[in-house]
Amino acid sequence: MKITYIAHSGFCVDLEKHVLLFDYFTGELPSWDKEKTILVFASHKHQDHFSLRILELRKEYPHIHYFFGNDIKLKPDYLLRKKADPEALSDVTVMKAHEQTGYGGESQAVTVRTLKSTDEGVAFLVEAEGKTFYHAGDLNWWHWEGEPASWNRNMETGFRREIDSIAGKRFDAAFVPLDPRLEAAYGLGMDYFLQKTSATHVFPMHMWEEYGYISKYKETQTGRQHAAQIVDISRRGEEFML
Repeated sequence: MKITYIAHSGFCVDLEKHVLLFDYFTGELPSWDKEKTILVFASHKHQDHFSLRILELRKEYPHIHYFFGNDIKLKPDYLLRKKADPEALSDVTVMKAHEQTGYGGESQAVTVRTLKSTDEGVAFLVEAEGKTFYHAGDLNWWHWEGEPASWNRNMETGFRREIDSIAGKRFDAAFVPLDPRLEAAYGLGMDYFLQKTSATHVFPMHMWEEYGYISKYKETQTGRQHAAQIVDISRRGEEFML
């Protein structure tokens, strides 16, 4: 299994028969085997998680399918105005929170499940080729200085509820926000995710390329306890063979 950090919250997972591409909007994509099934996930419509450019991959890869959070609403006339192919919609599965669907035949079965984001759209849980992956999208414990205490409490409650619903679950790889804009609260979501689940490899994301926050987090109490799981990322395009 090869995982490539593309940029921000964008990652791809290259498996034997499948490639999983999460929340791509910018950066250089790897080249993949055209015989593989390419599954493209977009958690929500924010411009740092979604770009119509992912639809152009259909021109290069014949076995491709898309899973979009249900706040991404694309209509044929809109795609035509944006010079995108409306026929791409036939390859899109739109998912709301707390849904589950499958893809592929029995020999290539993939299961996709969603959680409700605390911002927009969904988080994805994907099972493929005997491995399990979590991509948070913008599901995070958002705690902003300056927001009312009631707003921050609602964020905490919503986040805890979603992560509690997968408590005890094991992931081969998890992609989890570590956002420096939250200042002292930047690690709250990562803390809770690590305490409630078990992930062999945890990839911090949504860091706005401030990669020093990974080593900073590893110096915290929870970070020290889980340091062996947390992957050090230092640049766009970095590859990890796992």
